[in-house]
Order: sequence, then C-alpha cells, then structure tokens
Amino acid sequence: MIAASPTQLLILAVVGLFAGWVNTVAGAGSLLLLPALVWSGLPDDAANATNRLGILAQTTAAVLGYRRAGIPVGRAEATLTVPAAIGAALGAWWASSIEAADVRTAVLIAMGVALVLTLVPMRVSTPPMPLPRATPGTVLALFAIGLYGGFLQAGVGLLVLLYLARAHRVSLVTANVLKSALVLALSIIALSVFAVRGETIDPLRGGVLACSSALGAVGGARATLRIGERLVRIFMMLATAATMLALLLDGR
Repeated sequence: MIAASPTQLLILAVVGLFAGWVNTVAGAGSLLLLPALVWSGLPDDAANATNRLGILAQTTAAVLGYRRAGIPVGRAEATLTVPAAIGAALGAWWASSIEAADVRTAVLIAMGVALVLTLVPMRVSTPPMPLPRATPGTVLALFAIGLYGGFLQAGVGLLVLLYLARAHRVSLVTANVLKSALVLALSIIALSVFAVRGETIDPLRGGVLACSSALGAVGGARATLRIGERLVRIFMMLATAATMLALLLDGR
C-alpha cells in the first residue's frame, strides 16, 4: 500500500464530502475524486479502482436517503439497471486490462466530454414523464452507459441524467433515483471485477473517501431540486478545467 500523509488524507476527506454532494445532485463528482487520488500518490489505474469505494458509499447513502424521503427504488429502476450492470462488467474488465498511461488518457478525454456536458441544461420539458420502458433502444443506451461507467465512472451520472431528460423527458427527481441505483450497481460490479483481476485498491484512501462521500451524498439527496444546482454546474466546469490542466502538466 502506498503511504499517504495526514494532509493528503484530510484533503481527500474534504474532496470526498463535496464530491458526494455533487454526484447526488448533478453527477461528475468523480472528476474531482480521480485527480485527488492521483495527487495523493496513486497511479492512474489504482486511482480508477480505488475511486469506486467512495462511489459505492455515496450511492448507497443516496439510495437510502431517497427511500427515507418516500422515493424508494422500485421495479422499474431495478429492471433498467440490469443492462447497465452487464455493460459495467465488460467495462471494468476492459479497464483492468490496459496500461495506467492509457487510463490517464481516458480520464482526460472523459473530463473534456464532461466539461461539455456540464454546459448542457438538464431541465426537462413539461409535463415530466415516468421512467421509460425497457425497449431495445433504452436497453442499448443503458448498456453503453454501463460500459463506460464500468470502465471509468467519471461523468456517468451526467450521462444518465442527460439521457433520461433529453430522450424521455423524465423529471430530475425520478432520474436521480434511477441514477443512484444504477451507479450503485455499477460500483459493486466494477469493484468485484477489479478485485478478481488483481487491480490495486487502496483501502486507506478508499475508506476516507467512502466515509466523507457518504456524508456528502446524504446532503445531496435532500438538495436535489434546489436552485443551487446551477452554481454547482458552474463550479464543476471550473474544477474540471483545472484538473484537466493539472493532469496535462503532471510529468509523472
């Protein structure tokens, strides 16, 4: 295990708290978690795997938070999660099969795409619609999202929200419940694949992120429909651009 200083762990905890809130409200919190893990001394591939511990904790907290608020994960959400879960298994296997340098390239590309996605308004037209049926088109789209989520995770929440809002006019609350359930399933599968494949998962850094991210997610579940989402998106644009620059300038 690569040692981490108390300062690094403290910064990871602060980043995890904010990322958990952001991931639950709008997605793309991993765009902060991944660079933070790399900054703390982990190689890119190990950071990609360790990041899933924080995502697992925060999505579990988000799902429980929605349940306490009277919006549980139902049969429709469970059904739509299945194709994404299958895609996640393939994506995680792919991520564990390539070199760390290739993972870094993928992180940079994902950040660039997510930076563009944060500019796209996620308001849905009225009246909002319920979750779509598991048609071939929906299954294929969620499989592709799961494939990406298993491979990298960063920005997958934004993809889910944008797909449901744009293609099916699903309300933000309904879409967020499915997003949380879907990402929870992706995290469990990806962690299992990484463990079987012998990928490095740092328990100390992952544990810090898990605790802080879960706390942030509890607050995010309560704040899903608040006006602050626009401010979060602006901050995420700035943070994403800054971390892209940091990775590009990092000579490691």
